Amino acid sequence: MANITELPNPFTPLAFLPPALANQFEVSRYLIAATLGAYVWDIGLNLGNEYVLLFKHKVHFPTIVYFLSRAFTLAYILAGFTFAVVPVENCSAFALGCSICVVLMQTATAMLFFLRVIAVWHPSKIAYGVFSILWIAVLGASITAPATIRAARIGSTQQCIATVTPGITELTVIMPLINDTAIFLAINYRILAHTIVADSLPARLRVFFGGTGLSALSRALIQSGQHFYLIAVATHITLLVVLKLPQLGPVYHTMVAYPGFCLINAMACLVFRRIKFGLISSDGTSQFPTTNLSLDFHAAANPGFMPRQSHYFRRTDPATLDLERNTDFSLEVLGKEETYGVEDDASQKISKTMNSA
Repeated sequence: MANITELPNPFTPLAFLPPALANQFEVSRYLIAATLGAYVWDIGLNLGNEYVLLFKHKVHFPTIVYFLSRAFTLAYILAGFTFAVVPVENCSAFALGCSICVVLMQTATAMLFFLRVIAVWHPSKIAYGVFSILWIAVLGASITAPATIRAARIGSTQQCIATVTPGITELTVIMPLINDTAIFLAINYRILAHTIVADSLPARLRVFFGGTGLSALSRALIQSGQHFYLIAVATHITLLVVLKLPQLGPVYHTMVAYPGFCLINAMACLVFRRIKFGLISSDGTSQFPTTNLSLDFHAAANPGFMPRQSHYFRRTDPATLDLERNTDFSLEVLGKEETYGVEDDASQKISKTMNSA
């Protein structure tokens, strides 16, 4: 092995790390940079949608939560990228700032999930209480991140590296996983109850697993955005598995969190936008007419575009009719009225909306 004085640059950060750890550190830089690029690209693609949300719709609490979740997620990825590539004076303080971004990002994203499930289960006070507790649990679990994540300086350089990720940090993944899974199953059950005609829960489950009526159920799940929530649940499971693998060090544990949390937030925000633009019903039980799939995706990318047809949302449960009259629990949903094309004036909206705040 060459003497340290013979190295071209003996003071580069990687020169102070063992080969395996240096390789992990370099891979983490590339992954975080790729995640930042992907998230900025997603923001760029949806600038038109977000302009419409901000200036063409009334801004209420759900919309504020949406933009906060986007801002906190971007701040979290930017902080992680800066931590990985930029020399900083105080590694511990910077790691604390990154952890605080985790708290803000997770609670805002979990609030988007919460608003969705409450709209679907309105006016159930039991559902409101249960999912409120789960949201508070997510907040409490995310607070463990600033208390446990540590960082240290690499050698004599000003470059930082994550050093210790204690087991309690797994709570930042476990509780959101429990919350997201509960919300995913709760919405699925609600859709199951309104899509499959059966007299009892066992009968509905037999229909669900037996295949009869599965086409209608699958269509309802897709129209309600459940496939996006399934991706979020699967991502949390993947993050938890990676955290539990003993052969992976703290660098890998913190590294995979960036694309994971970014994807989860992107899925939650996608569902929110599609609800706001009328491509998904807020209550999860409305019946949509069958339309061309490419037309649906074109409308998702261009919220000003809507097909020339009438949209009738038929509710099968009288209890859900209160969604259109109550503004305490539900997200903004399309009202029951006919729409004809694009209206130029903001006062002539495509459909009447009601807001949750």
